Amino acid sequence: MFRQGWQDLKRGRPGRRFQDRYARRRQAARGMAGKCAFVCLGLLVLLAGIVLLPLPGPGMIIVAAGALLMAEGSRTMAKALDSLELRVRRAYAAWRSSPRSRPTRSDSR
Repeated sequence: MFRQGWQDLKRGRPGRRFQDRYARRRQAARGMAGKCAFVCLGLLVLLAGIVLLPLPGPGMIIVAAGALLMAEGSRTMAKALDSLELRVRRAYAAWRSSPRSRPTRSDSR
């Protein structure tokens, strides 16, 4: 189940992948209790990740997992993650195209 969900996210269109996943989950009709469970569990995982951020280890991965769980039950969170993904992609593209990000060759002759 986890592997299939990950493949769905990878195949999704940037800027829509989390909202599309939310829509697919909504069609599965878990009801209000299911939505609340995903959001509450996601919030707990997110908070645990934030607590673990200063320690060496997978704190950021746990934060991301919590945000993903919250996006399963919240359209607002799904939209926020799609927006964040687009902003991160633009920032990364700008960083990659800047001359400062390229390694310099030093010719020592």
